[in-house]
Amino acid sequence: MKIIISHKNPEQDSHTWIQDMSSIDVLVDDAEATEIVIDCTLCTFAFQNVGSLLHKIVSKLRLGGTVIVYEKDIDIICHNYNKSGMNIQDINSLIFEDTPAVASVLNIEVVSDLLKQAGLTIEEKFVNNNTMQAIVIARREKNAA
Repeated sequence: MKIIISHKNPEQDSHTWIQDMSSIDVLVDDAEATEIVIDCTLCTFAFQNVGSLLHKIVSKLRLGGTVIVYEKDIDIICHNYNKSGMNIQDINSLIFEDTPAVASVLNIEVVSDLLKQAGLTIEEKFVNNNTMQAIVIARREKNAA
């Protein structure tokens, strides 16, 4: 089973869409998912809760399964604001337009560290400068603690 956790309806229908994290236990059994895409969802939770949320998500992932995280990277946004003349309206659009109820900001290193703490191995991480998103791909190679 492949799932996508997102506030917006995904374009691909090859994944089961989870719009509300409170329904994950109903829709996905433990160790059932082969791939989980998290699309701009972590930022809707308070920073201190993101780690426990990732542990919950990882519990749904099979051994050998992959997690792909897309999140706006606050470091890139701030860099562009300081260096490239981005205006405050653009920053507000980037942070708040795609995601309702933003509760925290993240960067690629924080996302990577939290995935490692959840028991995953980071396979790839990069920033898309056009979308200002951090993209982290991680794999579950062993049972998470």
